Amino acid sequence: MGARVVVVLGALLFAAACQLPGSSSSCNAQIDWVNFIQVGSTQYVAGPQSPTVLQESELGPVYAHVKFKVSGNVCDPNYRLKDGDSAFLDPGTPIYQVTGQPSSQQLAARFNGKIVVYGAMLPAS
Repeated sequence: MGARVVVVLGALLFAAACQLPGSSSSCNAQIDWVNFIQVGSTQYVAGPQSPTVLQESELGPVYAHVKFKVSGNVCDPNYRLKDGDSAFLDPGTPIYQVTGQPSSQQLAARFNGKIVVYGAMLPAS
């Protein structure tokens, strides 16, 4: 009888440690994401104070699309950003070129009902 109880308890502990697909995870870390998009190896950031807002006429062609939203989905502080990652934009969100600006310096996307400019972060020297 004692061995059966140990096996059942072991199975319960193992099941509790495993996470079912689609179930929510419990994060042990709180990450305060900045409003960014990652395109290729370049990270673009809105703000940092008040982000620049554009008019529809200032949008160029679609440059890329968001592939993954990290906020609410990533809780590992050591997560390495990938092409198509965004802090707050949903997957599939178009990322636009800005008319008259090189895409290596600025891109734009719709965020909270506004067209927000994302500026390229310069590599640390």
